[in-house]
Amino acid sequence: MITFDQLNTELQSLENQNTIKIFRNHGCPESLELYGLKIGDLKKIIRREKLNKNHKLAVELIESNNSDLIYLGLLAVDPNKVTSEQIKKWNIAFRETWTMLTSGLSSLVSKREDALLFAKEWIKSDYDLTKSMGWQIFSEHIPDLDQAEDLLLLIKETLQSETNRTRYSMNGFIIACGIYKDDLYDNAVEVAKSVGKVHVNLGKTACKVPDAVSYIEKAKNRK
Repeated sequence: MITFDQLNTELQSLENQNTIKIFRNHGCPESLELYGLKIGDLKKIIRREKLNKNHKLAVELIESNNSDLIYLGLLAVDPNKVTSEQIKKWNIAFRETWTMLTSGLSSLVSKREDALLFAKEWIKSDYDLTKSMGWQIFSEHIPDLDQAEDLLLLIKETLQSETNRTRYSMNGFIIACGIYKDDLYDNAVEVAKSVGKVHVNLGKTACKVPDAVSYIEKAKNRK
């Protein structure tokens, strides 16, 4: 069974300076080591080494100081074997890093039975990336989210005064409601129009914030 040191050595040998530059431009802080591996390459390693069956190693990866290793661990770890205390610990560790890690953590939490409990707590956080994770989790649960209409109203009232990445995830929630919850289609479009253009600082990238109304309409026309 592969070890932490062996994995670290392998990933280091695959270091990609072009991807490192891209990831830094997307917000990966200098405080984190970075080899610049693509997600597809990380998934190949998970399948090859059966890392999803090695919970201890996955946790060790998550608690390292290398962004690639952390994300590899987040992809591989069993969400149902992770404790609530570990999730809270990782939130604290990642909430001032960058969106790749917090998106990985929110995806992990979304697969748990207590996912919405974290979402409800996190959207009240003082940390932008933590709040953003809360809205991402809600978006993952749109089809069976009883409070979706109330959350849309909250977004209508607060989005433009919210912090940077939280605005992005709130906009994503509007889009998810319009696409994946038929009874909220009209409501989502109305909220999107009321909110207006959503401005988000996406760093030194060419990424853009999706226009919610046009995004929802295009998705509807494809159905």
